Amino acid sequence: MFLKLLEALIFGLCAAFCFGQPASAEGQLRAGLEARLDALAEGFMAAQQVPGALGAVVVGDDVILRGWGYADLEAGTRAGPNDVRFEIGSISKLFTWLGVMMLVEEGALDLHADISGYLLETEAPGDEALTLAHLISHRPGYEDSYAIFDPAIGALPRPQALAASAPAQVFPRGEVTAYSNWGVALAGQVVEDAAGMPFEKFLHVRVLGPLGMEDTTYSEATARADQPPLSRSYRVQGGVKHPAFRIDIGSFGPAGSMASTAADMARFLRFLLGDGELDGVRLLQPETVAQMRTRLFDDLHGASDMAHGFQARPMFGTTVYGHAGGLNEFLSNLAFIPEIGAGVFISQNGGAGMSLPFLGADLLLAHLAAEAGLSDPAPRSVPDASARAEDVAGRYIANRRSFTGPMQAFAPQAQVQALPDGAILAPSMRLGAMIRHDPIAPDIWREPNGERVLAVRDDAGHVVRLMDGMGVMTYERVRPENDPALVLAGLGLSALLALSTLVGLIWRHGVKGGSRAGTLAAGVSILAAGAVWVLVIATGLAAIMAMQLGMEFMFDQPQPTMVAALVLADGLAVLAALVLLSLVLVWRAEGWSLWRRLHHSGFALSLAATAGLFLHWGLAFGGMG
Repeated sequence: MFLKLLEALIFGLCAAFCFGQPASAEGQLRAGLEARLDALAEGFMAAQQVPGALGAVVVGDDVILRGWGYADLEAGTRAGPNDVRFEIGSISKLFTWLGVMMLVEEGALDLHADISGYLLETEAPGDEALTLAHLISHRPGYEDSYAIFDPAIGALPRPQALAASAPAQVFPRGEVTAYSNWGVALAGQVVEDAAGMPFEKFLHVRVLGPLGMEDTTYSEATARADQPPLSRSYRVQGGVKHPAFRIDIGSFGPAGSMASTAADMARFLRFLLGDGELDGVRLLQPETVAQMRTRLFDDLHGASDMAHGFQARPMFGTTVYGHAGGLNEFLSNLAFIPEIGAGVFISQNGGAGMSLPFLGADLLLAHLAAEAGLSDPAPRSVPDASARAEDVAGRYIANRRSFTGPMQAFAPQAQVQALPDGAILAPSMRLGAMIRHDPIAPDIWREPNGERVLAVRDDAGHVVRLMDGMGVMTYERVRPENDPALVLAGLGLSALLALSTLVGLIWRHGVKGGSRAGTLAAGVSILAAGAVWVLVIATGLAAIMAMQLGMEFMFDQPQPTMVAALVLADGLAVLAALVLLSLVLVWRAEGWSLWRRLHHSGFALSLAATAGLFLHWGLAFGGMG
């Protein structure tokens, strides 16, 4: 009892000392929130080896700023909320959408007009009219484009960079939420052309300057010497923190090139929570801000989706708005609840997980929502819950992916399992694990921390798509035509038959075909068998390299091990055609047993099927798109 009284006394004295006031209810609330924030940061950073992090919490007029750990491990420089910048990645998109809505409010842009009327030098891919409503909702129908991470393309002027990296349209406009970095860069060009000034200048003159965000930068190329330095970032590999590989996305900056301090991001949160006004400066009218919190495509009722550029997630008995971002090993998240006037920004400069910016921010908002009397209702009984869970069970592939070229074979996938009571096991992006989701409505499931999964059905009632809990991406049910696992299956079968072919070579003490034609066919088969195993080894080395390099492997293109594997795939496709043609010789050759003919035929057919899969998935000769 004495210890509890002593603890309470120390807490009260600390609160009074820190805030210059008695330990009032408000002071205790702030002290408790600070303690909760620090505890979350210290716990997640220790568990996931995070080198350094920044945090900002805004509750009404109260602002809490934090810096934890290090901005530079080698120099021993601590991370402070005012004296170092962290890259905020795709949170930059919110500033692009803010610029769009400012111009809409001024009458210079129309969300529902074809953007071809605003673009001076750029054309939008696809046969349908494209609007800012499609772009701001991430529904332009485009595949993802990794070309935006190519420094050579990013160094071009934006119109040329957009043309050089133009993605294919793979969905009808407005139909599918599929995150598009390229689409946001295109919106940045619309802002530039409509405003009559470079996007970077518009950002600084019309947005950052008026908001007093003097330490926020558009890119490192435009950073000033009097601004805080950029933190270093780190990749954790084998428990060791290595300086991260860094890219500059150049002309695609409207999609994610910005860096900021915790103090500046607190100002941005105050602006968002202030209905478009900060310290007497108004950039948007309250009705425009309210409009931005609505969805232009409201076909995913009860689930997360995009609302005028914001991730809009139904959670905690309300809606959480915001955006997350990641680039160069920095991971950041900005989330706020207008209903209670509270928001959180957290960014980390590396680590072996992403719980601090994602789960940490949501846990803080859940606490603040509960303090305000908000909470998710308890799961209720859902008719046919078990049958609906069985309907949704299966494997899904992300729609945020390339649909052309070799990168399409490396799309993220999700597995959903049905439980007998109608719940499902589904992956949680915030936790990076399979989590139980309970049914809360027909075809909607929720995990304990509030994240939801929605099943989308076609006109026949079949589940064809899932909406993720972050609101930025949908997943299509895996079918034979979109299943990259078939490539590995085909290569695996070919590898087994190639191994038995090589064993036969040893067994027969050389290439023996019973005739000149038979020997030629056997020689081609042996050559193909060797090529299969060289490709298997090269693919394995590329996979090991990818695990070691992390995002560097994806962004440092052309990556040598991947290029080698693709060249070998081209060669194997040619050999597959030759082995298939050799069947004419094999079935006419003398001295071949029926078993050997059947084995050679099976090997030829498996190689041909594998080569076909290579072509389909863009792994050989550029693929078939």
